Amino acid sequence: MTNLRVSTSGLFAQGLSSMQLRQGEIAKLNQQINSGVRLTRAADDPAGMAASQRLDHLLARLEQYGSNATIADSRLRQQESALSDSGDILLRARELAVQANNDSLSDPDRRAIALELRSLRAGLLQIANRDDGAGRRLFAGTRDGVVPFTDNAGSVAYSGDDGQNVIDIGPDASVRDSNPGSEVFLRVRTGDGTSRARAAAANTGTGVLETAQVIDPAAWNGATLTLRFSGPGSYEVVDGAGNPLAPPVAGSYTPGQAIVAQGAQFQVSGTPAAGDSFTLQRAPNQDVFATLQQLADALDTPALTDADRVRRRNALTAGLKDVDQAQQHFLDLRADTGVRRNELDQAADRRLADDESFRTMLSDLRDTDLTEAISQLNLKMVALEAAQRLMVRMQAGSLFDRL
Repeated sequence: MTNLRVSTSGLFAQGLSSMQLRQGEIAKLNQQINSGVRLTRAADDPAGMAASQRLDHLLARLEQYGSNATIADSRLRQQESALSDSGDILLRARELAVQANNDSLSDPDRRAIALELRSLRAGLLQIANRDDGAGRRLFAGTRDGVVPFTDNAGSVAYSGDDGQNVIDIGPDASVRDSNPGSEVFLRVRTGDGTSRARAAAANTGTGVLETAQVIDPAAWNGATLTLRFSGPGSYEVVDGAGNPLAPPVAGSYTPGQAIVAQGAQFQVSGTPAAGDSFTLQRAPNQDVFATLQQLADALDTPALTDADRVRRRNALTAGLKDVDQAQQHFLDLRADTGVRRNELDQAADRRLADDESFRTMLSDLRDTDLTEAISQLNLKMVALEAAQRLMVRMQAGSLFDRL
């Protein structure tokens, strides 16, 4: 038979160890209850700590996406405002051109209109050089530290590039930044967007180009066509190289008649002189500053003869079409800007949903369950009280008292 020997010091050490253990557990539970955080050390829950760190990283990325989206939204809102202001300038320019295309106005009246058109052009140039408020130009593309547009004796030069920043606004979402100035202000369609017609600058008759348009795109196929007059009563349509068409398109001219050639139609009024011509071609791009410049130049040119007045009228009519096309160009860009801002709103909704989901998961991993923690605390307090009572009894006697 084995005798079990228990010393007084052993019992005392065991009781003290039990008390210290309970006190540590109680302190830990109190800390969890007071701070609201259950998971503070990897040793407490290695897997949970790793998962919480991954969630912290995801939340940080969402915050960065949000910051990116704020910057993108600011620049797109400013672009939308700039496009709206540009549209207002073109609207005023159109009103002035219509007003100026009136034979009852005097040359001084037209020069005053030309002066306002040049002022509008200068205002448009200021819009094109707008700052985004953060030290960057709205329309410089991806280039920083440059003034994108400069006016060199009536010709505008572009110092930006054709690039466009793509900004990440979500885990699988990105948005294009403001458009480059070359796209916004330089590459603007003219005419009706498909074709453009012009009266030759050297015309000496009184022929007015009323309309010139493509009526059958398949038959036209983008070819340059010129309606020229060999005399006041006869015409011929030739190709871009000046060669007669096959089959030929020629005849006697009647003011206002429709002249159709290879899918295009010309309509001229007045009396063209021999050698006068009118050309229709695929609509080229032209910068909007040049459009306003040409209108102002046409109004500044004195009109001393009927031929001069007709040249001015033809120039104003063509310029009005270019202004109309530029207005549509800015409207299209505004619509595209609105689409991108809508993408930002949708991405913001997704980020908010992800943020709430991640924070809920993180709370489940890291935060203290107060109900459970308080219940555990009460149990530990009872255990501590029992250990304390045992120590009191042990201090009241020793093993010698049992002998």
